[in-house]
Amino acid sequence: MAYQVLARKWRPQSFDDVLGQQAVTRTLTNALKSGRIAHAFVFAGPRGCGKTTTARVLAKALNCINGPTPTPCGECDACVEIAAGRDMDVLEIDAATHTGVDNVREVIIEGLSIAPVRNKYKVFLIDEVHMLSSSSFNALLKSIEEPPPHVVFMMATTELQKIPDTVLSRSQVYEFRTIAAKTVAERLRHIAAEEGIEIAEAGLLLLARAGEGSMRDSLSAFDQVRAFAGDAIHVEDVVTVLGLVGRDLVLDMLDAVASEDAPAAFMLVERAIERGYDLRLLCRELARATRDLLLLSVDRARADDPEIASEGERDRLKHLADLSSREDLLRAFDLLTHAEQELRTSDQPRYNMEMALLRLMHLRKLVPLTELL
Repeated sequence: MAYQVLARKWRPQSFDDVLGQQAVTRTLTNALKSGRIAHAFVFAGPRGCGKTTTARVLAKALNCINGPTPTPCGECDACVEIAAGRDMDVLEIDAATHTGVDNVREVIIEGLSIAPVRNKYKVFLIDEVHMLSSSSFNALLKSIEEPPPHVVFMMATTELQKIPDTVLSRSQVYEFRTIAAKTVAERLRHIAAEEGIEIAEAGLLLLARAGEGSMRDSLSAFDQVRAFAGDAIHVEDVVTVLGLVGRDLVLDMLDAVASEDAPAAFMLVERAIERGYDLRLLCRELARATRDLLLLSVDRARADDPEIASEGERDRLKHLADLSSREDLLRAFDLLTHAEQELRTSDQPRYNMEMALLRLMHLRKLVPLTELL
């Protein structure tokens, strides 16, 4: 059997499995329980957060042999075929390849009057619906507003603002959010245990952060690292494969700034270049770590938050937070944010990076005006 990537193998099969979207899944679950099912849905949100997956689960919930039900069995013919993407009554349409009005008329409008072959509902799942042309949207308006009782429209999009208001007003709109790194890391930990993969907690957190709130992106990155390192994955493997900046290097730089050790800062920039790091990414990670230190200075309890620090970093971050005032950290964050912008257009990014670190050391010598008065 051909290898199936983790993102597909572990795609959620029920509303309970869809993580980080409780507002959406709870609303849909209650609607199914009460029998108040809309005829058109728009699922909008960032990539990889569960829009198409939720639409498939909803299609199963509507067409399950026990349905409509908020807990589809996953074993009947309808559930199995919908999960596999081959159910005759659930038409998944890629709007990017069916942009024109003629495609919409042929694939969707002309098929509305045809009853489902086996299921209770005929579902039209239109992915990336914002790619449809204006004439295609206009052709769909009447069908979306008053479809036959056996038809349900589900539309997924990453760009809600591109969908005409006339379509949105005829549909129930559900907005998906990015998924917290902690939630993604917990899911990756579960999958690693089921797949027999050994990986440190810090490695899981790096993969979760690399996805930037997208479960699919994190799973794809996990697959890539697994291909490189096998079933025993070290943190260094994750850093190497994904081109991430090692957290130790970032904290070493902040330590050099706090101790005003310019030679060490220059040496660390050289080390980053030797490792092939993108200096813009390094600057971004420095800003991120500075933000973490600021959070710790405001609320010490956040040290236990895995999104702020892994278990091995907590003591060091607490120590660095003690070395700087909140004013220092605020100024450092602003400087690093501007430095990242400068690095984008610089012909000599190394020089900009070195000067940014020196400016950070100089800013620490500034005395608050209240102390001078």
